[in-house]
Amino acid sequence: RPYIAPAEPVDLGPDPVAAISLGVGENPAKRLPDPFEEELVRELGGTGAMLLLDKGVGREEADRVERAIRRSRVPQSRVLTWQGSFSTFAAMIRKSRLYVGYDSAGQHAAAAAGTPLVSVFAGFASHRMFARWRPTGPGPVAVVRVERPDPAAVLEETLAAVNRLGVL
Repeated sequence: RPYIAPAEPVDLGPDPVAAISLGVGENPAKRLPDPFEEELVRELGGTGAMLLLDKGVGREEADRVERAIRRSRVPQSRVLTWQGSFSTFAAMIRKSRLYVGYDSAGQHAAAAAGTPLVSVFAGFASHRMFARWRPTGPGPVAVVRVERPDPAAVLEETLAAVNRLGVL
């Protein structure tokens, strides 16, 4: 059974938080083409939730996250960013109302913590890989399985999954 127990105390404030990870672990096949990321940030920003975006590891991921935030036009007062230890980000995920991200460590932390999550699962090499690496845990888990990397279609499916969870 998945389990996570980050020790770091985290206070994300009184507003509901949607944690977002756009990291792909140096595997660009896991990423959706533009404008998926900025549109995802824009739509989640429109829910009224505070957004917490992980800036990932390395300059490329941080630049992509900053660009998505800037292009989304979500007010800076509604956006928090994180760049640091994964254990602290996992503690933040655990305190969040929702997690949305690509196939990455964050999806597994959310699943283990019971945080409702939507995983955008793209770039898998085989159906067996998808079956073995998809997140599972005690909370609601929605997986958007990306067969064709069409940004508009995947965004629509991702937002529909967020709405079905009903947590924001």
